[in-house]
Amino acid sequence: MICYKKFIQGMVVFASLNGLMLNIQSHTADAVDIVSNVAKDPTDIPPPLARGRSQTVTINLVAKEVVGELTPGKNFWFWGFAEKDGDTVGPVTVPGPMIRVMVGDTVVINLTNAADSEEPHNLDFHTGFGAMISDLAPGVTGTVTFKPKREGAYIYHCGAEGMPWEHVSYGMYGLIMVEPRGGLKKVDKEFYIGQGEWYIKEGIEDHPDIEGYSLDEDKALAEHPDYFTFNGHTDALKDPALYGNAITVNEGDKVRIFFVNGGPNLGSSFHVIGQIFSRFYPGRYMDFIRNEETPFIPPGSAAVVELRALTAGDFYIVDHALWRAPKGALGLFHVN
Repeated sequence: MICYKKFIQGMVVFASLNGLMLNIQSHTADAVDIVSNVAKDPTDIPPPLARGRSQTVTINLVAKEVVGELTPGKNFWFWGFAEKDGDTVGPVTVPGPMIRVMVGDTVVINLTNAADSEEPHNLDFHTGFGAMISDLAPGVTGTVTFKPKREGAYIYHCGAEGMPWEHVSYGMYGLIMVEPRGGLKKVDKEFYIGQGEWYIKEGIEDHPDIEGYSLDEDKALAEHPDYFTFNGHTDALKDPALYGNAITVNEGDKVRIFFVNGGPNLGSSFHVIGQIFSRFYPGRYMDFIRNEETPFIPPGSAAVVELRALTAGDFYIVDHALWRAPKGALGLFHVN
């Protein structure tokens, strides 16, 4: 079976790089969930941290494969992350759930690979210090515990089978924010945006009976994407039926945006037309850049921007590599 062969090949690469002995099991899934879309609500953010002391923060994630709409009329086989609360598993979204912790916290991440997955999945946190969960077969749960020591916004992503380029290409990334002690300064509104590009071909690997699209590796190697998305759908931040009205503030509001670029290949020249970012945080919270019009966020990276909404109106959110807008890198920023 194709997915098993990839699993074996990837695990051999992973083992050779890490000196690990692996117990590899084959698996066949019978079905895949079909959902309307995986669009991420940009207001779905953990509440600000209002504490000065470290504590233990436990996050339960599920890696799951679903079929949903990528662009009107085209379904895609997404691999993504969902948050689990007790026995309830939330929706798979791209980007995955935002995680919010503080320097010095003890962070416990439990990842379950859904039993109906075709693929192994894992986690790699760019917070460093060995914050990784090794490959998990379908139905298996793994745990990593770490203490983040460096402030900043960081990506987390799947890199299973020794092929992170494949798993990220299917949508497996999110943002973890490591805040300074006491948390970030108060603002009026916060939003969460994730950018990615998509390389697609007709047919869903391992699910030939389902109409849709999956990853075109030749296009990905050539870096010629079919689509770009903010938050998992070409219309996620511009169609009112999705989240086209979600990024709405009042004139004078101080606004913070958490931004992650999953890539897998291309950087983002992030820009809100008609606005200037008063502060751009590419790393440590105290080391910001003032008055940045178009910050560049590389693939596999995350950042924070802040602005003051000084003028009422409706403004475009874009990647200022502007020919990406008709391919989906376009959203709306409303100022009442």
